[in-house]
Amino acid sequence: MSRDLAPKAWRRRGMESRGLPFYSADDLFRIKSELRDGAGFALVRGIAAESADAGACLLRFGQALGRLLPQNAAQETLVEIADFSDEDAFDDRGYRSPGELHPHTDPPPLIILLCLRPARVGGTNRLVSANTIRQEIENKRPEFLPVLEAGFAFFMPDEKTPGGGRSRDVIPILIDGPGGLSCIYYRPFIERAAAVNGTKLAGNSIAALDYFDRCASDPDLLITYTLDSGEALILNNYRVLHARDEYEDWPEKGRRRHLLRLWLDADWLPDPPPAHAGRRNPMAAML
Repeated sequence: MSRDLAPKAWRRRGMESRGLPFYSADDLFRIKSELRDGAGFALVRGIAAESADAGACLLRFGQALGRLLPQNAAQETLVEIADFSDEDAFDDRGYRSPGELHPHTDPPPLIILLCLRPARVGGTNRLVSANTIRQEIENKRPEFLPVLEAGFAFFMPDEKTPGGGRSRDVIPILIDGPGGLSCIYYRPFIERAAAVNGTKLAGNSIAALDYFDRCASDPDLLITYTLDSGEALILNNYRVLHARDEYEDWPEKGRRRHLLRLWLDADWLPDPPPAHAGRRNPMAAML
């Protein structure tokens, strides 16, 4: 059954009234259209019939959608999302622990999260439109827009030592490009870059970031959804921020929350604005 594309700037009530954008895995044309021209996210069923071959099925689906990107210094293109806090020497990538993840964008143009097992309790995804956030700021606190458009230095962890890494160039949080608005946001890396550079964020910068966070977590603006086994979430990282609730898992490792993740670029997406072009190979500096 066909459906009209959602608007790029959407809010909870509007999205709930029209229904979340669910698609079957073989409906690639409509999935691409929703990601590029609609809501900026899609919920997909039918990528893998059995969890035993889910990784191979996800890789095939990802390659039909775009170009696989490495996600870490080891150049892995398929990454497990689970609680490794009882194994990791330290956690420099929040997806490997059960804590809350605040609203952010991931580095690449697209991500796919395929759920093999949900958590015992929690782990709900929260999604919010960057276009809607900008509308809220324009309407209520327009003085913050120049701060967010000017941008901040971002931190890049080295994945080897606790807190290790370097500060990167200044990147705008909000900027217009050929495909419309583009957003890059991860506040912990903004704050860590300032610390590495030996600088303090100015008062107006903190106020702008605080208001951005407030909009990104506004219940009237965001939608929530908990992935079930076999369901996937695909996000256009230029246009949609995501977050995750804290979760409690089963004590048995074989029953714990387990997702698989891909990072993708795609030729059917508009070119990013030059200031955000680095996300087309975001881990290049570590390879």
